[in-house]
Amino acid sequence: MPTVPTYQDTQQHVPLRPEYTEGFTVQADAEAFGSAIGKGMQGLATGMGTLGEAVVEVEKLDNANAAKDAQTKLNDWQREQLYGKSGFLTLTGRAAVEGRATFEKLAEQKRAEFGKGLTPGAARTYEETSRASMNTLLDSTIRHTFDQRKAWFAETSANSIKSASANAVAVYSDPAKVDAEIRKGVTEIEHQGHMQGWSKEKLDQERARYVSDTTRNVALRMANDSPIEAEQYVKDAGDRMLPADSTAVLISLEPAVQDEKARHNATDIIAGRLPTYTGAPDAGAGPSPAAPAANADAVTGGRPQTGGPTQPSVAGARTTGLETDGAGSTTGRARTLGARPSAGKTAALQTAGNRTAVSPTTSPQSDTPQPKPRQPSGPEDFRTVAATLAFPGKAKDDLALAGFVKNAAGNTVDPSLRGWLSDVTGALLGTAAAPTNLVGSAAADATSFRHFGLPTQTPHPGDIVVLGPQQKKGAGSNNGTDKGQIGFFRGYDADGNILVLGPDPRQTGDTALTAHAANEVVSFRTSGTVDEKTMTLPNYNPEGLRRIEESLNSITDPALRAATEAQLNAYTVSQKKALDAQRVQVQEWANNQVIADPTFDPTKLPVHIQQAIRPSGLLTLRDYKEKVRAYGQPATDTQTLYDLQTEFARDPAAFSQIDLLEYRPKLSDKDWEKVTGWRQTALTDLRKARLESLDINTAFELAKPQLEALGLLTQDGGFATSYSVPRRVAEFRSALLDQMDVFKDKNDGQNPTQSDTQKMINRLLFPIVVSTPNSFFSGGTPAKSSGYLYQVNSLTDDQSYDIAVQYEDIPRDLRMEFEAELTKKNGKKPTQDEVANEYELFKLNR
Repeated sequence: MPTVPTYQDTQQHVPLRPEYTEGFTVQADAEAFGSAIGKGMQGLATGMGTLGEAVVEVEKLDNANAAKDAQTKLNDWQREQLYGKSGFLTLTGRAAVEGRATFEKLAEQKRAEFGKGLTPGAARTYEETSRASMNTLLDSTIRHTFDQRKAWFAETSANSIKSASANAVAVYSDPAKVDAEIRKGVTEIEHQGHMQGWSKEKLDQERARYVSDTTRNVALRMANDSPIEAEQYVKDAGDRMLPADSTAVLISLEPAVQDEKARHNATDIIAGRLPTYTGAPDAGAGPSPAAPAANADAVTGGRPQTGGPTQPSVAGARTTGLETDGAGSTTGRARTLGARPSAGKTAALQTAGNRTAVSPTTSPQSDTPQPKPRQPSGPEDFRTVAATLAFPGKAKDDLALAGFVKNAAGNTVDPSLRGWLSDVTGALLGTAAAPTNLVGSAAADATSFRHFGLPTQTPHPGDIVVLGPQQKKGAGSNNGTDKGQIGFFRGYDADGNILVLGPDPRQTGDTALTAHAANEVVSFRTSGTVDEKTMTLPNYNPEGLRRIEESLNSITDPALRAATEAQLNAYTVSQKKALDAQRVQVQEWANNQVIADPTFDPTKLPVHIQQAIRPSGLLTLRDYKEKVRAYGQPATDTQTLYDLQTEFARDPAAFSQIDLLEYRPKLSDKDWEKVTGWRQTALTDLRKARLESLDINTAFELAKPQLEALGLLTQDGGFATSYSVPRRVAEFRSALLDQMDVFKDKNDGQNPTQSDTQKMINRLLFPIVVSTPNSFFSGGTPAKSSGYLYQVNSLTDDQSYDIAVQYEDIPRDLRMEFEAELTKKNGKKPTQDEVANEYELFKLNR
């Protein structure tokens, strides 16, 4: 039967009764009476003593840490203030000496500041450590101040020496004051050497360096005013400058000295004197000793010499600088190099801005009466003048002579230019036809005409060609007597050689046309527009050119001669441009006067304005005034505009030299503005002008094949035989340029592409039929004439036009294409007129 388990059944060694396990006894001991409590109290007392000692140790540790923190702060501050930015040990000279007390006081304040709030124990520890660091800091400041006191002295002494040197430069124009300032600096250097214990060698070295540096700086300051004087100052300094310094300064001054000498020489030559500086060893600072006695007055600026009367000059000889009147007495005015001689001249003599008229019969050059040249009553056509210019009595026309006259005088030649034209032509060709030629009947020296007028890289017929000496083969080749050849540029032959109209070497007084290779050419020169003021320039008359060449040849130093020539060329070019600008300004003013008041009489213009525009200009203004009064503005002459377009497209630089006033009556206001705009661009921005001319040339070249196909141009670029063809081509080119201008206006100044230009050409050359009605009395149908779309603007008010396309003229492939498109579009076969209309639209849009 089931039974209930008992605790004893499950635990083998656990008795059921507690007494089996408790250890009770009846014996008593010390523990039983509380001895353990006493032992505990004794242990507690021992522990309390140990705790007190620990607390003291902890307090000491806290004080040490607090002192260390304060000392660390002080150390960081000292390090930053000694070595950091603007730290005391970074100060030099006077700043360090004067800043020491302030710094030490601040350091002591910071030491006390970092010690505030410390416990007594920590304060005692901080006092000990901070005092040690302060002693170290004070030792550093004392040492640094001692060193910098010496540096202060050296700095002060150096500043004093530098000030004396600067003072010497400031008073560079007073040698006595310069020497006094240099002595002050030397005295300070000697004192510095004594205080710093320099050796004699070091003292001598420092003294020499100071004197040399100061002398160099004075020379460089002088060079700002006159490099020549600075160079002479260095040479005169002798051993005051160290050899290396003297050599370096002289080398650095060489370009400036040469430029100044060249400027002096150019001034001398322009004034008619011999060059002051020739490059000879004994002519470094004064007039050339090679000046002959006969030219002494030229060297002294034209002052008359005492001891004898002034002799009149003879043909080909250098004048004394004084002109004579009819009785042989001096006029008292020195003739400048550019002034025109008085013998047989029709133009007035220009001297320092004064005008002296000299009669041909009072010429001091020859006692033989000279035939009085024919004086025209007014301006003449340039061809008429050119035909008899070098060969009086002979109607000998020449393209080169005509070009020379036109380039210089324009289409109409003012009478005041006849004498000058004769002089230059006679000098170039060596003809006996120029009685006023100062160089006689022989051609002028070719080298002298290197300086004539203005240089040009694109010669026109009539410009001057300067050829180099002929190189002869074999022994005794070039002995120096061959000075080359001069003549008028006439063009190019079939082989590209340059054709030159010049003196005939086989027949004195005659001319010959010769061909020369391009490598024989030294330079091309052009006159530009010439007026009375231009004739006074030294390089615009044969005598002035001869003097220029003689003066340049007297300069023995090649580099100085080249620099003088460059200065002279720069002067003459700038003077010519200034005259041209002044003339253009006057012309524009006169032109505007006529526009503002069509009734204005040009003859009422101020005298100086009339002189500037010349009689031919007055005639032009009268013609222009009449057209303004009659029509409001002139109508453009197509051929004139064509010629100006061609010239600008060919050479913008040469175009800028053209006197445009004579073309004013032949140009409308719009075209006049266009043409003057081309000139202004060529004058102010030649690169832009060349790009614009390139665009024009490109457009004309694109049109050339089509113009040839239409019979307007021949294959060689010339005009076809019809008389009207040149006018029609000119009209086309003008219309094309107008289209290009319209394109630029619509596209913010952007030039048309070749594709755009071709579209313009196609449109302008589209055939049209012009209808001109018959007169009221004759009646009948209007007259029909063929033309092209570019001619529309030139039609009269009663004329009309229509596109002229015949069905048979349409290419067969296009005809079939248009018929197919129109059939598809309209649903029926188109008529021939409809196909022609479609082709017209196609061509116009294309």
